[in-house]
Amino acid sequence: MVFPKSFCSNPDTISSNSFQSESSQTAKGVILEKAQKEFSDFQKKIISTGFKILAFEENIEKFTPDALFPNNWFCHLPDGRVFLFPMFPENRRDEYREDIIQALDPKEVIDLRNFADKNLFLEGTGSLILDHRLKTGFACLSSRTSLLALEHFSKLAGYKIISFNSVDTKGDDIYHSNVMMTMSPQHVVICMDSIQDQKQRQTVEDAVKEMGKTLVPISYDEMNSFAGNMLFIKGTNSYHWACSTQAYESLSETNRARLASEGSFVHSDLKTIETFGGGGARCLLAECFL
Repeated sequence: MVFPKSFCSNPDTISSNSFQSESSQTAKGVILEKAQKEFSDFQKKIISTGFKILAFEENIEKFTPDALFPNNWFCHLPDGRVFLFPMFPENRRDEYREDIIQALDPKEVIDLRNFADKNLFLEGTGSLILDHRLKTGFACLSSRTSLLALEHFSKLAGYKIISFNSVDTKGDDIYHSNVMMTMSPQHVVICMDSIQDQKQRQTVEDAVKEMGKTLVPISYDEMNSFAGNMLFIKGTNSYHWACSTQAYESLSETNRARLASEGSFVHSDLKTIETFGGGGARCLLAECFL
């Protein structure tokens, strides 16, 4: 996790992120203060489960208002490899940090960042929803998730990736897969209504069944409240769904009960971060397998 020091609504991302709202210049100080408190409160709740955190602070030498979302620029696989990803917003490319990479003690670093020179992007586990045990994943295509970059990752990583198109209620591409779906060992939480191509929808349903998981459909309202932006984590002796309070409260009673059968909910207020960053609980956590 990376503590924010310059958080605000990123002008380089707002055009492609419908979950994000613009912040006025005069409100930036207030927004940063609220975001820092939300971040710290959420981090404390995660640590209270026994989940270990590698904690860093944002480097303020450059303007990186989204540095608190480290899951977009790298991905650490259980076999020790670290992938570095090409990111669409130019100011987010300044988030790459050698100290964080070295803290992961990588077996190998695979750098895909040169895809950005070809206007091809793949934004880490924002773009990729991965099951590491089954080496299978999902990705919704958008300006931030390019098919060619996705296929290259799939080949190098050795993961089968099911890609599809996903749109919001206005018909615009959903910018990241991890706002419309998440996975655990037993469940796939996904806004199926956003996959409007029937063939693609069937492909996703078949893949979920083949993986031996239960599909948990969420509505647009639940998705827009970041119910797809959860991460299933293992504490000391327990399992949890890490999410925002907004996401937790938006879940229908049926969906909440289904998911609670696999792990309890650990939630915290992230409304400022969600509103002005367009990302939630899952975006704040970049997994590492040390």
